[in-house]
Amino acid sequence: MKKLMRTVLALFLAMTFVLSMAACGAGDKPAEQTAAPTDAATGDQTAAEQTTPPAVEPVTLKVYTWWDITKFEHLQKMKEDFETANPDIKLEFVTIPSKYADTMITKLAAGEIPDVMMLAMDQVPRYALNGMLLPLDDLASQEYKDFLYPVVTEALTVNGVMYAAARDITPKVMYLNTKMFADAGIEIPSDDWTMEEFVEIAQQLTKGSGADAQWGYYWKNYTDQTFAMIAAFGGKLYSEDGKSSVLSTDPNTKEAIQFMYDLCNTYKVCPSAAQAAQFGDNEFSSFMANKVAMQVGALSTASTFDANGTEYTALPMPAVNGVSQTSSFVNTWVIPKTAKNPELSWRVVEFLSGKEGQQIALDMNFGLPASTLVDTANFEAKTPYNKYFVQALETAVPYPTNLNGSAFQTMFQKECESLWAGVITPEEFEARVDEQAVDILGK
Repeated sequence: MKKLMRTVLALFLAMTFVLSMAACGAGDKPAEQTAAPTDAATGDQTAAEQTTPPAVEPVTLKVYTWWDITKFEHLQKMKEDFETANPDIKLEFVTIPSKYADTMITKLAAGEIPDVMMLAMDQVPRYALNGMLLPLDDLASQEYKDFLYPVVTEALTVNGVMYAAARDITPKVMYLNTKMFADAGIEIPSDDWTMEEFVEIAQQLTKGSGADAQWGYYWKNYTDQTFAMIAAFGGKLYSEDGKSSVLSTDPNTKEAIQFMYDLCNTYKVCPSAAQAAQFGDNEFSSFMANKVAMQVGALSTASTFDANGTEYTALPMPAVNGVSQTSSFVNTWVIPKTAKNPELSWRVVEFLSGKEGQQIALDMNFGLPASTLVDTANFEAKTPYNKYFVQALETAVPYPTNLNGSAFQTMFQKECESLWAGVITPEEFEARVDEQAVDILGK
C-alpha cells in the first residue's frame, strides 16, 4: 500500500512540473498571441490592457493672406485658438505681400490652390463670376447669415449667392492729431460737427512753408479713401446695373468731387503726394510726423498710431446737410472652388469669420466684427471714440463693388492724380472717367 501511494505521489509531482513548464513557455510567445486579461465580472478586456488607437496626424490646411502672420499678433492668436479647438487641423499661413489679387488669380490658374484665402470685397465679384470661388450658401448656417450686420451682406454675395465670409469690417472715421490741435490752441470739435466746421479748422491748421509747413487734411490717392468723402456727401460711383459710372450725372457725387478739388486747389489745406511722401511711405506718415492734422482712417489705423506714439482722437465723419455718413470696407475669407477639402476649409472660415475669430480681431484693434454676436462692450469702454466705430456698423455705406472694379479703380486713381494736382477741372475729370468707364464696365 505504501509503495502504491509513493507511485501515485511521484506521478502527481511529475504532472505538476510538466504543466508549470508549459505555462512558462506560453509567456515567451509574442504579445499578440497572448489573450488579454479579462474583467472577472463582465468577461470584458480590462481598461488597463485595452489597445490604444494609433495617433492620427492632423491635416495641414494652407491659408493665403497679404499679411505676414509673424508680424500680426491677432493672426497668431487666431491660429493658436483654432488649432486648440480643432486638434485634427493645422494651419499654415502663406503670405503674398504685394499685388495680391492679380497674383492669386495667376496661382489659381496654375493649379496652386489654397484651402482658404483672404479676399477684399471689391475683388469678390471678379473672382466669383469667373468661377474661382466656392459658393458658401450650403455650408453657412442660417444663424450665421441672420446675425450679420446689414452692411456686410452685400459684400459677401454676388447675384444673390454667398461667396465669401466676413473677416472684419472697416468703417471710416476722421482721426484728429490732438498735439497739432493743442499747439494751435484749437478745441476738439463735438461729434456732431459739420463739413463747414471741418473746412474752417483745416484752414486754421494749415500754415508755414518748406520744412515748417503743415496741413489741415490729407488723404492718400486710394479709391477707398476718396470714396469715404464721396459717401459723406451721399454720392456713389456706379449706376444701378454697374455698366457705367455716374460721376457727371449724380449730383451728390459731383458735389463731393468739387469739395475735394477745393480742399487741394482752392483752400490749399492738403499736401501734394510728393509733399506727403517726404515723411515716409505709409499713408499716415505725415499725420504721425505731426504735419497733417486730420485724416480719414479705419480701426487698424489706431494700432499704427499707438505703435508710433502719435497723439490722436477720432470723430464721426463731418455731417453734410445734417447727416453724418461714412463708408465701410469689408475684407473677407473665401474658399477656392477647387479646394480639396471644402468641409475642412469651411471649419477654418467659420471660426475665423465667426464669433471667436472676430472677437480676437476686435479685442486687438484689427477690425470691427461682421456679426452682432460679438461683444463690443469692452471695446467701447476702452476709449471715448470707439463708440463711433460701432455706430457706423449700423449706418455705413458699403464700398461699391463691380465685376470690372479693379480696372475701373486703376483708371479712376490715375485721373484723380490730375484732379488733385489741379491739372484738370472737376467737370473734365468727371467726363473723362465716365467716358472711359463705358468700355471698362460695359464688358
